[in-house]
Amino acid sequence: MMSRSGVRLMVGGIVRWRHVQNLALVRPPPPNFADGLITHLPSPTNTDFDVAVDQWEGYCGVFKKHEGWDLKVLGEARVSLNGNHCPDSVFVEDTAVLFKDDVVGEDVAVICSNMAEIRRPEAKSMEDAIVGTGAFRVERIDGEGEILDGGDVLKVPGGNRVYVGLSSRSNEAGVERLQSILPNHDVRGVPTTKVLHLKSCVTALPDGTIIGYEPLVDDSGFFEEGYLGLPEEGGAHVVILDDKTLLMAASAPKSAEILAKRGYNIEMVDIS
Repeated sequence: MMSRSGVRLMVGGIVRWRHVQNLALVRPPPPNFADGLITHLPSPTNTDFDVAVDQWEGYCGVFKKHEGWDLKVLGEARVSLNGNHCPDSVFVEDTAVLFKDDVVGEDVAVICSNMAEIRRPEAKSMEDAIVGTGAFRVERIDGEGEILDGGDVLKVPGGNRVYVGLSSRSNEAGVERLQSILPNHDVRGVPTTKVLHLKSCVTALPDGTIIGYEPLVDDSGFFEEGYLGLPEEGGAHVVILDDKTLLMAASAPKSAEILAKRGYNIEMVDIS
């Protein structure tokens, strides 16, 4: 799925449910998807709504067929002032981030504060869906001066490290608030100036290695777990399906080959 900051595969909030299974929260592209916010890309972009829907369905299909996943489709998000759809609402992880806290034995949902006013109505339907599961303690980034977009939040597998992009959509106050919500995590701010969100340039592998597209990464030295540069922008965006399986964009075959040689099974989808 194409985001306005470049290709970003992660369009769903994802967490492992304790003792149950993985949960993926998704929302289909709205009819006015082409009217979404555009940053870090030439404007205007050509967006084919029917193609976007087909690709979204292909993305969801991977979770449906992969064992151990519960796919939950959220309802439409509308701007409250005039009833219009929120055009960027398909990118649900900007609205909320889901965490495990193994120290206290609970799952935590953090509702984010979006800088873009047009996106703020998305949070209510997301929070309602999360509360409806009965599985999460819900916290909010809503204090004065606190800004945090979920697209800036990178959880590193296998530990408690969380990187947050210090971008145009997230700030130090938001990082500090997230750390206070997650006292058993190590939350660190990372300069992010070349893309809209941190996860537009880096994600993480199941073994904790950070992968990125070097031309868009401010400083790979911030990532202490180890860093692997990949040759395609789309190759830097993976979704972990299980410890050995990655969901990737079909536009990154060279990157997929590199990761396959590291022992990963690759599921590829078209998100052009």
